[in-house]
Amino acid sequence: MSSPFVLRLDACTDRFLAGGKAAGLARLLAEGFPVPPGLCLTVEAYRQFLRDQQMDAEALWRQVQDAKGTARASVLKDCRKRIQQGRLSGECLAELERHLEILRRPIDQRWAVRSSATNEDETHASFAGLYHTELGVAGDQLAASVQAVWASLWDEQVATYYERIGWSDRPPAMAVVMQPVLDARAAGVLYTVHPVTGRDDQVVVNVVPGLAAGLVDGTMTPDQFSLQWDASTSRASVQERVIAKKDRAMRLGAVGILDQALDPSERERPSVTDEELEALVQLGKRVEAALHQPVDIEWALDRQGLWLLQARPVTVMPTEAPPERAVCEWSRTNFKETMPDVPSPLGISFLEQFMDLFLMGPYRRLGCQIPRGMSSVRIYRGRPYLNVSLMYALIEQLRGDPSTLAEHMGGHTVSRPLPIKRLSPVALLRAGLLVAWWIRLAARQSERWFADMKQMGLENHREAVQALTLVQVRERIQALNEEFLRREITFGIAGGVTQCLQALGFLLPHWLGEDWRGLLNAALQGQAQAISAQQIVRLAELVEVARREEPVQRLFESADWDGQAAGQMLRGTQFWGLFEQYLADYGHRGLGESDIMSPRFADQPEIVLEVLRHQINAPTAQSPAQIMARQRRVREQGCAAIRARCGRVRWTVFSWWYRRLCRFFALREANRHHLMYYAGATRRLLLRAGALLTERGLLDQAEDVFFIRVEEQLPLLSLEARDWRALVESRRQARARDIETVAPDQLIDGSEDTSTECSPDATGWRGVPISAGFATGPARMIRTLEDWKKVTPGDILVAPVIDPGMAPLFGIAAGLVVEMGGTLSHGAIIAREYGLPAVANIPGITIAVRDGEVVELDAAAGVVRRREPTQDRPLSNDVS
Repeated sequence: MSSPFVLRLDACTDRFLAGGKAAGLARLLAEGFPVPPGLCLTVEAYRQFLRDQQMDAEALWRQVQDAKGTARASVLKDCRKRIQQGRLSGECLAELERHLEILRRPIDQRWAVRSSATNEDETHASFAGLYHTELGVAGDQLAASVQAVWASLWDEQVATYYERIGWSDRPPAMAVVMQPVLDARAAGVLYTVHPVTGRDDQVVVNVVPGLAAGLVDGTMTPDQFSLQWDASTSRASVQERVIAKKDRAMRLGAVGILDQALDPSERERPSVTDEELEALVQLGKRVEAALHQPVDIEWALDRQGLWLLQARPVTVMPTEAPPERAVCEWSRTNFKETMPDVPSPLGISFLEQFMDLFLMGPYRRLGCQIPRGMSSVRIYRGRPYLNVSLMYALIEQLRGDPSTLAEHMGGHTVSRPLPIKRLSPVALLRAGLLVAWWIRLAARQSERWFADMKQMGLENHREAVQALTLVQVRERIQALNEEFLRREITFGIAGGVTQCLQALGFLLPHWLGEDWRGLLNAALQGQAQAISAQQIVRLAELVEVARREEPVQRLFESADWDGQAAGQMLRGTQFWGLFEQYLADYGHRGLGESDIMSPRFADQPEIVLEVLRHQINAPTAQSPAQIMARQRRVREQGCAAIRARCGRVRWTVFSWWYRRLCRFFALREANRHHLMYYAGATRRLLLRAGALLTERGLLDQAEDVFFIRVEEQLPLLSLEARDWRALVESRRQARARDIETVAPDQLIDGSEDTSTECSPDATGWRGVPISAGFATGPARMIRTLEDWKKVTPGDILVAPVIDPGMAPLFGIAAGLVVEMGGTLSHGAIIAREYGLPAVANIPGITIAVRDGEVVELDAAAGVVRRREPTQDRPLSNDVS
């Protein structure tokens, strides 16, 4: 007997015939849970349709696996086109019509048409959000909607997902679920365990008014609730609520789904009550018990009550429950230094991808266990946080010393370490050899890789990019991404730096005493190896040239100074020629530069000209020769002091590690510098794409491309039909709301606002010494680019973090104090190489110190004090 083309939903017990979603709904119906009635067009109907179109699924699937880039995209696009242009057989249509009559729905019934693939909603992979859904479909349009859903099985996102989890030998097939659209008052998604930590006593619910389509496709920001579940009483209580500002809802109307404006009184009101939330959680926990595993549930609430639309396994759960509740601690350290306070959606998605591929990936290859369901990155109020607990656990698994993590990276020390199992001696030896190989490989290949990245930037300069078509832009972005993914060496370089610091951190306290950090920081000055620090000397050279060219100096001294107009007036001078060369070498850098959305110095050269103006007008500005002489003097004094305390044998050991540390510090900065060539090229290409997409009406402005996530770029650049403008506007509004909120620098699961201020003791505020020296001067708060204009020679910069883009300011500042940062941060390496006295990791210092208040830095000791200026002791910067 042949398999049926159509089944009632409650008869979909065979997932190979009805697909994962339909089989899951049939299971819920069998257990007595509320599920809207419906039909399933089976996998057999799909396969018969392909036979009718003379499409060999297995041969096409092999082509998809073998092809790459644009070739794969072309195969997939052709498959989608053939499916959408075909016609369902008369036999299939007749069977569908007969089952629709049995359901006895009104003639004007509107339907939800959703995928039910054979690979969908499995424990190891859910394929959530990858397949197409159509809502509000009229009865005479069901066949066309079914074909549109089938076509989504051959989408680029599906192939990318398979590439990540592993290809199947046979092509997936797809059934289609058809259910009446509910007139929902609210809808959303429920996780019966915490989706990040896996804790089964915490439940997370996302809710929007009306239907949940806008939540699922990312065009609507939901209310989010975290609830504590008490299994002993079967009660749930709200622990945290974040109520979104909502301006619209998707609702069922006579002609289909309508996007309705909400009444002003509804926009900031929770979409559900606490009582409805508790009833929902109780229902979800019953589903979890019936299915014997944690689930995430799509649900809707109408006048009749709660309905379940889907229940699938949570695919990010740890394989083994930890012996204790896994409470993770999170910090903005590292991310805050190189990204804007609230990054763009593109910036966040790139960060998430980078962390998974190039940080967690290497740790997995070393044999470390990362609990499934535990992420390295968390987003809170639009800001990314690093899972410090996980980093501690990874270091401990490798039998390293995690106590130095806060000093190296900044932030706080973990108070409740995660339970871990250390690597066996054999596994540890293998991991050590692998790390040594990666470090060696990074050192050997770095120069060639850096040259290639620079070439990427030069080939995609502004004028060349402006001539490209959209197809050419897409191809270039794909080529850049493939090259970047193939040759990334950050982990090996970071491993080299960490290895050196761990070794010296173990040896020097015994050999040198308590002041070993200050001596080492002094010895690291002026190596002329950190490319990011060399730009400060380049700026000093520009100051010398400007002072020699009288017309240039007059312009900079003018009371009518206008940085934007100055560029035109300076053209033709020796100064401008050298300044253009500076921009060619450093114009791809900027504040918050790890987010491609952030402007570069080449986009706003007036910012750098403003810094140069202050230096040109300052009588105490140092010449390049003076800077290098000072650096050499401090470095030689530091090395001499170390040598005197070490003795001959220890000095030989120190010298080896010292040279190696200098080498890898330089590589770390060169790596970031050249990665920014890639970022700059991608930024220019995306802005060109944004301009072309704006001309086509898909976007409102070119900068909208920064609100599209990495995984959405290819569909957008391929002109896939989607309401991109609505998606961008929703994310733009969400980011604007996040900017208005305050977020702590540290979080602990279950207790969100945990930031603390560091109170001064009798000696002042204490932090981590970054760069040796002593300085006194007025505090100057640096939070935005506008604050750069207030900086004058001799100021002590006080900032949240040391952004490496701040390097141009280091040439006029007397010192630097920041709330968060460590010895390994990029900005710290630049400050130390240049010789700017700097102290990091003093929480709340930007609030505790007033702008203009005189402070004193003893950077070698990591101490900051308040003091009043006196006539007999001028403000100074003494690093000797």
